[in-house]
Amino acid sequence: MSEYTILPLINSSFQPGEANKIVAGFEDRDFQEIARAEYYYFTGQAEKCSHIAERYLVSHNIKLKMSSCLLYVYSNMTLGRAVASRKGMREIQECLEKEMKNPSSAENRAISVFAGYMSSVLLHLPVNELPDVGLYAATLPPGIKMFSAYVTAHMAYLKGEYGRALGICEAVLMFRDGTYPISMIYLYCMIAMCQMNLKYQQKAKDALMVAWNMAKEDEFLEPFIEHHGLLQGLLESCIRKEDSELYNKLSDKVIAFSRGWMAIHNPMSENSVTDALSTVEFSIAMLASHDWNNQEIADYLGFSPNTVKTYLSRIYVKLNIKKRDELKNHMLK
Repeated sequence: MSEYTILPLINSSFQPGEANKIVAGFEDRDFQEIARAEYYYFTGQAEKCSHIAERYLVSHNIKLKMSSCLLYVYSNMTLGRAVASRKGMREIQECLEKEMKNPSSAENRAISVFAGYMSSVLLHLPVNELPDVGLYAATLPPGIKMFSAYVTAHMAYLKGEYGRALGICEAVLMFRDGTYPISMIYLYCMIAMCQMNLKYQQKAKDALMVAWNMAKEDEFLEPFIEHHGLLQGLLESCIRKEDSELYNKLSDKVIAFSRGWMAIHNPMSENSVTDALSTVEFSIAMLASHDWNNQEIADYLGFSPNTVKTYLSRIYVKLNIKKRDELKNHMLK
């Protein structure tokens, strides 16, 4: 059994399909509850996750508190509760400030830095005033260390440093010691995103399928929900027809997550893309925004060019625009 630390399920090494067994195996009731909340979050059960996480927001155990805060931020964002998400983020920031001024232990300080960095980077919020998580990574337990590498790669990705982000992910996976499914799923999603931006479509598809085949054993859909837009149609190209039941479950949750993310990241935005477009429409709009022509989109998604043209016409109407160039103002800003 993994040591009891922040986000104990992420930190657990197990074979895909055994997540429920791992959760049940935690002897400490509090850490078992946090692990169960993680399970609920990654399987798209945000309400159940939030209900458990809320109970530990006032915990004096920093591992439990930081775990609950992170889960509370993301589950409530998915549920459209921006005020609750911001509450969780404030709690993380306060804990981080206390640990940096007067650390209770080297491990707790590292955990606090990780939580602060994770909550900011994955919401695309500024990290200029945060400590560098890389300086504290050596103190983190193995599964969390792997996830912190994903967060670091995500930061590089947001800066357009696709080669660097790819290198971080590949190095971590190459030298990993054990199978940490959740961290690995996120790392392979990041690899797929980088390969798409580097114009290596087949490598992107290969990485996406590694992540998907690992995730579907436990129905860990959340990583794909979070990355749907950044995956630029990979889910529609690789999953929509081949695994339609799970894809439909995923698709139902993508829009809710996107709306919640926008409420946190840019609450004043008048951009209605997440309200207006279906997941397939969103993917086509993203590809068109990256200068793919209709034939390329059709070949990639398995549609006819006329079908793509019809979709684009529908997208223009929904977004109240008249031509392809205007899409970038909606999709890439």
